[in-house]
Amino acid sequence: MKHFFYPRSVAVIGVSEKESNLARNIVKNCLEFGFKGDIFGVGKKAGRILGIPIFTSIESLPEGIDLAVILTPAETIAGIMTELGKIGVQWIIIETGGFSEFDPRRQKLEAEILKVARRYNQRLIGPNCLGVINMETGLCTPFAPYRRDMRTGGVSIISQSGGMGRTFFSILESEGIGLNKFVSVGNKLDVGEAELLRYFLADSATGIVFLYLEDLREGRDFLAAAYNSDKPILVYKANRGRMGSSIALSHTKALATDDHVVEAALDEAGIIRIGKTYELGKALKAFHMPALKGPNLIVISRSGGHAVVAADACEMEGLCLPPLASELKGKLKKHLRANVIRLQNPLDMGDVYDFDVFLMAIEEAMEQESIHGVLFVLVYPEFVNAQHVRRMIPYLEQFMRRYQKPIAATFISSPGEQKKLREEFSLPIFSSSEEAVEALAISYHHHRLKKIRKAVSTGFQVYPSSHIEETLKKPSRRQRNLLLHESLEVLVMNGFPVAPYKFVQNVTQAVNFARDFGFPVVLKMVSREILHKSKHDGVRLDINTFSGIRRAFLEMKRKIVDQGLEDQEWGLVIQKMVPAGQEVILGARRDPNFGPVVVFGLGGIFTEVFKDVAIRLAPLDELRAREMIKQVKSIPAFTGTDKKGRVDFKLIEECLLKVSDLIMTQEKIAELDINPLILYPHGGHIVDARIILR
Repeated sequence: MKHFFYPRSVAVIGVSEKESNLARNIVKNCLEFGFKGDIFGVGKKAGRILGIPIFTSIESLPEGIDLAVILTPAETIAGIMTELGKIGVQWIIIETGGFSEFDPRRQKLEAEILKVARRYNQRLIGPNCLGVINMETGLCTPFAPYRRDMRTGGVSIISQSGGMGRTFFSILESEGIGLNKFVSVGNKLDVGEAELLRYFLADSATGIVFLYLEDLREGRDFLAAAYNSDKPILVYKANRGRMGSSIALSHTKALATDDHVVEAALDEAGIIRIGKTYELGKALKAFHMPALKGPNLIVISRSGGHAVVAADACEMEGLCLPPLASELKGKLKKHLRANVIRLQNPLDMGDVYDFDVFLMAIEEAMEQESIHGVLFVLVYPEFVNAQHVRRMIPYLEQFMRRYQKPIAATFISSPGEQKKLREEFSLPIFSSSEEAVEALAISYHHHRLKKIRKAVSTGFQVYPSSHIEETLKKPSRRQRNLLLHESLEVLVMNGFPVAPYKFVQNVTQAVNFARDFGFPVVLKMVSREILHKSKHDGVRLDINTFSGIRRAFLEMKRKIVDQGLEDQEWGLVIQKMVPAGQEVILGARRDPNFGPVVVFGLGGIFTEVFKDVAIRLAPLDELRAREMIKQVKSIPAFTGTDKKGRVDFKLIEECLLKVSDLIMTQEKIAELDINPLILYPHGGHIVDARIILR
């Protein structure tokens, strides 16, 4: 990857002397940004662009070209790459659009490009992209004009959309945050987000990685790269709904991924998800301070109203405001002029006009081991206090370095004054106490999650197959999914608590089951033609007599024949009817981008209407299983003291781990659905399940 960002020489292919030529802007941008390497142009006619020579053929270029940037018609790319391969150019950016994002039939062009790349051992970024920017070296390859307005810093950006890049640059500039590197990946024909993420996480100049993505094709690889990273990773995952999906498909060839799976996957790896573009600045500022390593804050404010707002925000975000230490109270009393300030947290210091007292209070707070960070809110008129603020800021930066705790500085003045402060200092400047608290909460939750993940890390391994394979082979040879009794058989073999059942094809077998297990019983239709039994009136509940079994069996067999569902595998499952209890659903499936995922939720209306489910990537461990259970919002209803409300949470945990094991070990299983698992205070029973094969 290094050659994409640190080339010593760049060839821009598709240039001309015309002002309207887009490739010309690539050369102009590199000069504007101060690129120190050699630049060469290649075009149909010889000439010069801003002093840079234009060659009329690739073979006439000097030896040792590190990077080629191509902006020519799509049909010409494969031929140009062949010529580049012959002179040893291995690193190529294709900015041309008009490939499969424009017309699926143009996948053939992409296949030709990849074929050439493999032949000459070339690596590609694009097509349909803006290329790269490296603020350190001045490399700037977008074909749109850029000015060097941003400061150089530690944020590197991977974006699937070139146009969104400008939005992110604007946010960074307005917040006074510096950019290090930017890469627009477009269609991701070769180099994708996972490989670039690994590069940026290893890059000493990058401190924070932000990604804008419309799809995640390398889900597991991406998460594996992110999982143990000490660097903050932020993701804006767009293409969440149907309308966004149709637009994304047309402009970056991005296919929608189940957004619930994306959410679970990012959370699993400790990645912060940005939901709105305007949230980016706040999140980035959170990581331009030391991490908030605990929930305890002291709020120091020059305004009582802002102190109240800050306290409300802390409560909303799960942060705590412990009482002030007596030592701090004693020092503050000496500086209160009218003695009208209550010495509490949040601390309203509206009676104080000596800025050194603010600094004293902040440092005293930072010294306390039980305090993990400070929120400082200062409301001031620019024409009176501007110089005092500028004298304070270096001390705030020094305190953060010394104590390795964050100070969220909220300076509320004119917009022009805030802009000046951000230009003059590297300290993150917040515009409101709510924004500052939200940033601190992001920092705290990220630190806490990464700490937990490192303590229990099991990674994203794949387990070997087990003894259930033979059961799965039988139906797959007949090219169908498992029938109800076969699904239940797999669960029994894996130790799930399945209610007693038997597959029967005559009345005698059904009656014998009832003699062995007693009443009441349930009868369920089984046929490879039936997916949902209830739609075919295929369930009979609460049968309490042998005559009831005979009558129900004959009625259901008649329905099977009348509806044309009879085949050599038809039959009924007779099952012991278990007592009513609390119902939950468990399941697993294979996501096309992230692989095996496990699902858990409460049964009935909670899942169907409220979508109250938890999703985690497999494999699970005990901690992740417990987290899944806690994540379901309505689970507190199952923790009552009466027998009716309580359920066996340990059994849920065990079943989730077994579901995870099944989907990880059995490659033939595409989906597993247990619905429901009926729970009691002690134990439970699975009464229905479905397994779909790949």
